[in-house]
Amino acid sequence: DKFSAVVISLNILCMFFNLQYEGYKAGVRQNFATPGTWPNLDVFWDIVEHVFNIVFLGELIFRLVVMRKRFWLHGDGSCDKFNAFDFVLVMASSVDLYIIQTITTSSGMNLSIFRPFRFLRLVRALRVLQSVKFLMSLRVLVNSVIASFLALFWSITLLWMVMLMSALFLCQTLTAAVEDESIDPGTRDWIYVMYGTASRSLYTVFELTFSGGWPNYARRLVEEVSSAYAVFFFIYIVAVVFAMFRII
Repeated sequence: DKFSAVVISLNILCMFFNLQYEGYKAGVRQNFATPGTWPNLDVFWDIVEHVFNIVFLGELIFRLVVMRKRFWLHGDGSCDKFNAFDFVLVMASSVDLYIIQTITTSSGMNLSIFRPFRFLRLVRALRVLQSVKFLMSLRVLVNSVIASFLALFWSITLLWMVMLMSALFLCQTLTAAVEDESIDPGTRDWIYVMYGTASRSLYTVFELTFSGGWPNYARRLVEEVSSAYAVFFFIYIVAVVFAMFRII
């Protein structure tokens, strides 16, 4: 298990540098990056990918042979979800590497839609938590976070309801301002962009709630539309951004 943890950690590190290289190549193709900064490493990364896949496949076969039923089941008869997921992940990686990529190379078919699935291998990092005993405290913390997901879901639901009601209020009250010719045309255009429709208003409220830059979305309404909006934003910032965030 410790060997697996080390290999998985190295694999994730290599994926980081591989993505760095792929991003650089995309930048060169679009003239966003300077050519020649990185050497041509396509063959190198192909070899690295094959090496890691062979190691993972060999480790999986070894554990299947040695553990047999214990690979799939715990002592109490329950399914070992980590091992089952690991099996699916290694098989999916092998299919991608030795079948899908072979078909793409030989037939010229564009099967790039399957490429993002290979990065599900990042989830193998969870096995590091399972394998290394000195990470027991971290495992406890992860289990606590997982156990709190239901409470988190209802907290987010409550927050979205409050943001939705606020967004609808702003959209409805600012509809007249968009057509009010006594207001500067630039301000009316800004109001429409920010609050002109329900979806625009909801996204703006989302931004002012989470970005910390709420004065950028409030000051113009207070100074150029109506000072009454200062009351709304005062209540919203204190009740939601300050109080609710600290409670939930």
